[in-house]
Amino acid sequence: MKRRLLYGALFAALALNFLVGFQIYRSSGNAAERDNALPQLRLFSTVLEKVRQDYVEGDKVTYEELIHSALRGMLGSLDPHSEFMEPTKYDELKKDTQGEFGGVGIVIHMRDNYLTVVAPMDDTPGFKAGILSGDRIIKIDGRNTEKFSLTDAVKRLRGEPGSDVTLTVLRPSSGQVKDYKLTRAQIKVDTVKDIDGRREFPLLDNKVGYIRLVQFGEQTAPDLEEALKKLEAKEWMR
Repeated sequence: MKRRLLYGALFAALALNFLVGFQIYRSSGNAAERDNALPQLRLFSTVLEKVRQDYVEGDKVTYEELIHSALRGMLGSLDPHSEFMEPTKYDELKKDTQGEFGGVGIVIHMRDNYLTVVAPMDDTPGFKAGILSGDRIIKIDGRNTEKFSLTDAVKRLRGEPGSDVTLTVLRPSSGQVKDYKLTRAQIKVDTVKDIDGRREFPLLDNKVGYIRLVQFGEQTAPDLEEALKKLEAKEWMR
């Protein structure tokens, strides 16, 4: 009798162990299935084809547009600093970080829905033509900028050095509208400047020199090293 009870208890323990193990195995299998890329890619492909076939204007939407939109949503859901960049936008980013590009040398932004000049860069086509801070660019090559995004405007202003672009500019202070035909040049963005916004790096009377990092790019480190060497040289000359 005692042996029968012992075998019964042992069998119950083994059955319970098997049941718990099976549940763990099944849940881990489900988790692995959920984290498996292949089924999710099948789901993505199915939805992609459904949109192309059943969406009312599916024939007007390309695979590239749909996939790029999906990638933007995927990376945008991670954190505020992750972003999918299309080739053209990535190209512009590379130009910014390299610190050199073909353009007219004016910094622009949107102000009150107008494409507005923040400042012309020294010794550039825009600066030499007399474009001023606060000027509104109302046309680029005859096309109204009213519906341009900032990215659209930058793309149209940049181009091969030696090529021409015509800007129609409204100066709010006088109400004057004027066309400027500018020849694009190779623009170098100085990321390291002195207290006066130049690259002379003077040493002041109190033996203090100021170096200002405007932005970070590929040339920032060597430019900073050069600025420090200029200050050191001026200290030795005093």
